[in-house]
Amino acid sequence: MNTFVDALTELIVASEKAKSFALPLQWVSLAPGIPDLDENVIFFGFEAGKTYPTVVAKTPRLPENKWALQIEYDRLTELWRLLGPEAEYRLQKIIAMAELQGQPVLVTTFLRGENLLRVTRKSLWQAPARLLSLSIDVAQSLRSIMDQTATPLTDGEKIDSGFSEKIEKYKQMYAPPNAELQTLDALALEVESAALKVDHKILIQGDFWHGNMIRSAEHGKLMLLDWQYARWSKDVSLDLYMFLLAGALTAVPKQFVNAPVEARAQAALEILRAWNRQIIPAYLNAFGTPTKYTVLPMRSGMLVCCVENAVRASMNRNSEKTQDFIWRALFSGLCKGVSNSVGF
Repeated sequence: MNTFVDALTELIVASEKAKSFALPLQWVSLAPGIPDLDENVIFFGFEAGKTYPTVVAKTPRLPENKWALQIEYDRLTELWRLLGPEAEYRLQKIIAMAELQGQPVLVTTFLRGENLLRVTRKSLWQAPARLLSLSIDVAQSLRSIMDQTATPLTDGEKIDSGFSEKIEKYKQMYAPPNAELQTLDALALEVESAALKVDHKILIQGDFWHGNMIRSAEHGKLMLLDWQYARWSKDVSLDLYMFLLAGALTAVPKQFVNAPVEARAQAALEILRAWNRQIIPAYLNAFGTPTKYTVLPMRSGMLVCCVENAVRASMNRNSEKTQDFIWRALFSGLCKGVSNSVGF
């Protein structure tokens, strides 16, 4: 019986997109040292003599988690249609979505370039000029993608963010105090009210942080990875503010990396306050003010990000045991800082 990688090669050979590849490919697998059953196993396919992969294949450890690959495949397919020629500069190319030996697998081209997740704290997060330049580039890239995916709603079409369900899940999991319960209820109303004001939908990435961005080695543009959380929405806030929150968490001083979550969250909020003097205004100005879809004020948008990330793993796995307390701590810190003059 063929091995899984042999089946992968056969799948690629059968694809029209493989005509430009030097086959057969040599495969290298990547799996975490301590595997999580909900994670994917990654296979990189190398052409002979190449030092970087040509294709990348994902397959879930549990076949029932095919849904994540299917969402990514569907969203990438839609994006290639909506972005047109611009897709070449923003996205991976889809090679195939299939089932091999009982395992679902998604095969795409490999994006070669600088992975922003591997950039050191000193060379980016503590380098104001470079961080400012990147922030503007990220905001402009996001705005371009959102504008190109903006699609008028059809008669009777409804886009349900599911945010009310996420708030209820958050309340069940974290038992927030009364003041935060009031903030959650007000936030739900704000999200619902904002959505009523627009008549277009956009395709948000859903996990828009620097770890899912590549600076292309071929053309220098930012390209986006991992669309498994992508969905249609009327509001871009999750993507817009997630980049800032994830960046601040990455930029915390080393002494806070392994500190209690409350201390790490507070350190991240202090970084955001510092960024609010120049970085954040420039970032938001570069994104601009959309008219076809909505964006929440900064504090509200960041609270939405915290709720989303605090319950995402639990809702995906249908369990209250999967808790992400750093997002809980950030939510609490943002609530306590409501009267702060800089908005945190």
